[in-house]
Amino acid sequence: MSTKQPLLEIRNLDVSFRTQNDPLRIVHGLSLTLEQGETIGIVGESGSGKSVTSLAVMGLLPQPTGFISNGEILLDGRKISGLKEKEMRKLRGNEISMIFQEPMTSLNPVFTIGDQLSEPLKQHTKLSKKERKARIIEILKTVGIPRPEQIIHEYPHQLSGGMRQRIMISLAMLAEPKLLIADEPTTALDVTIQAQILDLIRRINKKKNTSVMLITHDLGVVAEICDKVAVMYAGEIVEYTDVRTLFDKPLHPYTQGLIASMPNMNERKGELHSIPGNVPRPTELPTGCHFSTRCTFAMDRCHKEAPPTISSGNNHTVSCWLHAIEQKEEPLEMEEENNVRHAITS
Repeated sequence: MSTKQPLLEIRNLDVSFRTQNDPLRIVHGLSLTLEQGETIGIVGESGSGKSVTSLAVMGLLPQPTGFISNGEILLDGRKISGLKEKEMRKLRGNEISMIFQEPMTSLNPVFTIGDQLSEPLKQHTKLSKKERKARIIEILKTVGIPRPEQIIHEYPHQLSGGMRQRIMISLAMLAEPKLLIADEPTTALDVTIQAQILDLIRRINKKKNTSVMLITHDLGVVAEICDKVAVMYAGEIVEYTDVRTLFDKPLHPYTQGLIASMPNMNERKGELHSIPGNVPRPTELPTGCHFSTRCTFAMDRCHKEAPPTISSGNNHTVSCWLHAIEQKEEPLEMEEENNVRHAITS
């Protein structure tokens, strides 16, 4: 039995935001682990809590509004949740880096690319000015930037969206961090550039043994580069397993809906499947299972009690009453049980 320490461990994490009344909980009891060199996808619709989770790991929750109200985050066995900003600043860019969703708003428009790439090297290394320039040109070549010697003297607005995203990746990888968080890294890019960016992240993962946490709403992206996946809904992980198992045997009705919504080139459909309704606001979460108001399999119990987290073996967990019933946690009326079994197997 391996006793190897996970690179990243999140234990029972709650993230809340202060309001005029009581604090509002956005992320509920989230737990996951990420091994060195592994890639995990955090999947869900907008409003699921994916980006808030990544900001909590980075120590970048908006202050003083956002805070971790329960649980802990460990990096290499060291608790990093609750560290002072000065200590987190040493970790960011050095051990943990993040590729943000929109590079145009993340890059400073009044500084050249070279100046912006120099800054983290000044903070985290003792390289000379000449050595910093050589390192920057090297990393720009690694991420596929043409004519890097000229690019370092240009400004963000002079580059295309795909080029800016490559600059963001090079910025994140300058200090060769152990953990790379990518928040919707292919949003607003055309399909060809998306494929190039995903291939770049995959190559960084393999070549540097960098662990990657990929935040996305696109299961196609997850299938392309991830080892395992956590499906989030309304601030909770509703299903957690490896990627192959998720696509071969999705258990949660929400996961099934997401997969059914994916276009299939081998199958002509009149209309794409969609999940009815929207992710509820944090102030309007339904009682019981948060997905119950959109679920076609919902029973009375789903509207009253939060479902337990059930293990189906092989590190596959799901939070759903359908599977709690399947494992015979508690007896049901015969007619209701037959209906549920039909739902599970259909």
